[in-house]
Amino acid sequence: MDETKRLWLWLNYATSTNPRLFFELLSRFDDLSEAREAILQRDFEAFSDVSETVKDRLIAAADDRFLDRYCAWLERNEVRIVTPECDEYPSLLSEIYDPPSVLFCKGTLPKELPLPIAMVGARNCTDYGREVAELLGEQLAERGATVVTGLAAGIDSACAKGALSAGSSSCPVIGVLGCGIDVVYPQNNGALYEKVLGNGGALVTEFLPKTPPLQQNFPIRNRILSGISRGVVVIEAGERSGTSITADCAREQGREVFAVPGRITDPMSVGVNRMITRGEAKPVMCAADILSEFCDDAGDDVLNGAAKKVTFTALGGIGQEIYMALLQGEKSADELLEWIDCSVQDLNAALTRMLFAEVIKQLPGRIYALDTIHTVVTFDQ
Repeated sequence: MDETKRLWLWLNYATSTNPRLFFELLSRFDDLSEAREAILQRDFEAFSDVSETVKDRLIAAADDRFLDRYCAWLERNEVRIVTPECDEYPSLLSEIYDPPSVLFCKGTLPKELPLPIAMVGARNCTDYGREVAELLGEQLAERGATVVTGLAAGIDSACAKGALSAGSSSCPVIGVLGCGIDVVYPQNNGALYEKVLGNGGALVTEFLPKTPPLQQNFPIRNRILSGISRGVVVIEAGERSGTSITADCAREQGREVFAVPGRITDPMSVGVNRMITRGEAKPVMCAADILSEFCDDAGDDVLNGAAKKVTFTALGGIGQEIYMALLQGEKSADELLEWIDCSVQDLNAALTRMLFAEVIKQLPGRIYALDTIHTVVTFDQ
């Protein structure tokens, strides 16, 4: 590691995930070597207003032996550090009010991510929320977008799994962690971490190695989730939740906010439905609703790529019957019930799955039709 990065590591360690303090101290010197020399000489004039804890960390980390061990650990664990001076530092992240002074990174982190879209939601999500998260994650990755996620339990993990299942994106998932780069959270997500790295994605965090996933870390992490992204999609959120904090960060940073409407009787839908009714988020029924917002910036190649293919078998029993009915022409939900022997609940569930998979589309008056622009259904040979 070159001397410049060693010095950034030194000051970052001392300021401990406080980028405002980092850049304030940085501004007091011509370069960081001068700052470190002042600490080695115990000249604290420029550090008179910092706490004793920070001073102690400045002194401890200024020792060459400490920095040697620190850098050796990073190299041994294949962790890179990315600073705002690096070509790898995401350009969108550099625009926010308090960008991280150092990102610890594993995997591939392009400076210009292919249309990064953050997906957030409840940890204790419903089966409906998990299914929608996987479908939207897959659709976005299939269309060339990058899914940005906190990789926590529930919605985070579901959208990452969906994006990874697409298999056609060069950078399907960026995981932004609320803990150290060497900490797996939740503990059973180790395989998902490896799959993200193995499929051209990256894990990033501003927290120092070995930092546990403390509750207070996640609001700090959320500004990176939204800051690194062009837009944020909310899938299930309670009335007061960390997900709402991420949406607030996104709005403050000038990012687009989207929300998937939820059932009005479900506590996990209170937050998202309120965002929509207050005009704080745009309602989303499929990936095209998100992508169309970025058409001018993302380019027609992202929006108008070749239609994806879905096998007839993959539609499932009721889905197959809906498809065959709509081959005859547009139909309302009531008309579909006349064609298909199933309950209203099962029909609605199948229609929701097919809408999110872009196999069908909904027209005014709750009329359904095949979505042949986005999806081609192939029959098994």
